[in-house]
Amino acid sequence: MMSIECECGNKAVFFATGDRDEQGREYIELEDDDRLSVIVGDKSVLFRCAFCGYTYKLDQT
Repeated sequence: MMSIECECGNKAVFFATGDRDEQGREYIELEDDDRLSVIVGDKSVLFRCAFCGYTYKLDQT
C-alpha cells in the first residue's frame, strides 16, 4: 500500500491489485477515485487533490 497526503489533509491510498506486467511489476489502483486525480504526461505525473485543487508534479528522472 502507498499513500499521498495533501497539505489540506486529504489522504489518498493506492493498493496493489495482485496483477503484474511482463516485467513482474505489480499494478496499483486508487482506493477512492474521488479524492485524487492522476494525470500522466510525457515527462511527468500530476496528482491533483479533489478537495482543495492543489496539484503536485512528479518529474521523470
